[in-house]
Amino acid sequence: MTSTPLWVPLVVAGIGVAATLVAGTVGSLITQRWSDRRETVAWERERERERERWAREDEARTFEQRRQSFVEFYEALKTMGRTAYNHCYGFTEEPELAERWQSDAFAKLAQLQFYANRPVAAAASRAYSAAWSWGHYGEHDAPDAPSFYQRQEAFDEAELEMLNLMRQNLSIPEADLTLPPPGYSHVEGLSEEGEQD
Repeated sequence: MTSTPLWVPLVVAGIGVAATLVAGTVGSLITQRWSDRRETVAWERERERERERWAREDEARTFEQRRQSFVEFYEALKTMGRTAYNHCYGFTEEPELAERWQSDAFAKLAQLQFYANRPVAAAASRAYSAAWSWGHYGEHDAPDAPSFYQRQEAFDEAELEMLNLMRQNLSIPEADLTLPPPGYSHVEGLSEEGEQD
């Protein structure tokens, strides 16, 4: 019988221990690397979700600011138009308009132009100019003057164009696109009746 020298089992045992240590170390490094890679991918995914959420919040906030600026300007423009109408019809005692009668609408127009797209901003400027022209050039207590109706019609057309573009920009749905926006059907009906008489 041959006897195996003592160092052979020790070497085999040493190789086994070394292989186990190397395998454990390499395995843990590979596992750590996969884990780091998964964490990086998950972190990037989470950051992308956060960016999307922030973008949606910014878009919602901007939409709300745009909507508010549209409504505020529309209300100021209606007040301006009513002032011009009252002045030309003689419903005011003063023969001249107040010095800053258009200031509120002008300030609201500047805010609207910041949030609106170009077609809406241009339509709003035209509507403002039509209201200003109606009041500034209108004669006090002269509702029968031809220029009164021309300026009123120019204002109504500019206001309607602006209103349609605003509603479109805010994605306000219309059930029937052939109908005029609220507040205009009655006026148009009266003008048609007037023409028929």
